Amino acid sequence: MLTRRHIRIKVMQALFGFYQGESEDSSRSLKALNESISSIYILYLFELRMFWQFHRFLEERLEIEKNKQFPIAARMARIEALLNMPFMQALVSDTGVVAAWEQHKIVWGDRVDLLRTAFFEFWNAELQSGWMDQLDVLEEQDAVIWLKRFYREAMANNENIHSHYEEISMHWADDLDAAQMMAVQTIQNAKRGQSLLVKLFKDASDEAFGASLFLKSVRQHPDWMELIKSKANQWEYERLAPVERCLLDMALTEMVDFQEVPIKVSINEPIELAKQY
Repeated sequence: MLTRRHIRIKVMQALFGFYQGESEDSSRSLKALNESISSIYILYLFELRMFWQFHRFLEERLEIEKNKQFPIAARMARIEALLNMPFMQALVSDTGVVAAWEQHKIVWGDRVDLLRTAFFEFWNAELQSGWMDQLDVLEEQDAVIWLKRFYREAMANNENIHSHYEEISMHWADDLDAAQMMAVQTIQNAKRGQSLLVKLFKDASDEAFGASLFLKSVRQHPDWMELIKSKANQWEYERLAPVERCLLDMALTEMVDFQEVPIKVSINEPIELAKQY
C-alpha cells in the first residue's frame, strides 16, 4: 500500500501542473491526481504479471530437467519448492488477481522477451553459483528470500523494463518505487487460501489525504504566497523554483489544516522531497 510520502509526491506533481497552467480548473486537476494515484496500482499489477511469467519459466525449466538423460534431483526439488510457495501458487489460482489483470488489460504481449532475457541471465548465474543444485531442502521462508533477491537483482533495476514502462506512462518512472514496494509486500504477506492483492491505501484517511491536501493547498495558495513574501527578506518569491512553491504550500497547509499530522512530519517531508526533486 502507498505511504503518505508517495501520496505527497502525487500532490506535488498535481500542484505543479495546476500552477503551471496545465489546467485552470481545480476539479480537472483533482481528477488527474486521482487517476495518477490509481495508475500506481496498474503498475503494481504489471509487476505481479511479471512474476506470473516467471512461474511459467520455472515450469518450463522443470520439464526440461525431467526430460534430461541424467536429471538432477536436487535442482528439480528446488524448482518445485519455488513453484509451490504461497505467492507463486496464488498467482495462478487467485481469481481476484486474474480478474484484475483482465479488467485492466495487464499483458506483456510481444515484450515478454524483455522478461525472458532477464530470467535466463539470472537463472544461468544461479546455476553457475551452484545454488540450484544444493541438497538441503528449500524451506518456505528461504524460498521467499530467494524470490525477493531475484526480484531485486534481475527485475527491479532492469533498465529495459523501465523503458517499457515509460513507453506506457511517462509518470511511471516516479511511481516505480511505490509499485515495487507493494510487490514486495505481496510476496512477504502471501498466505495460502487468502487473497493475494494488497490494497492501494492503508485506510480511508490515507485515501482522502491526497485530494484534501491538493484542494486546500490550491484554495489557500494566495494566502501562503503573501505569507512567504512577508517572511522572505533575503530573496524574492518569484525566484523560488516552482517545485519549491508547491512544497511550501503543501507544508503550510498540512501544518494548519491537518492537525493529526505531527508538525515535525509536515516540515521534514517537504524537505526530503525537495532533496529528491
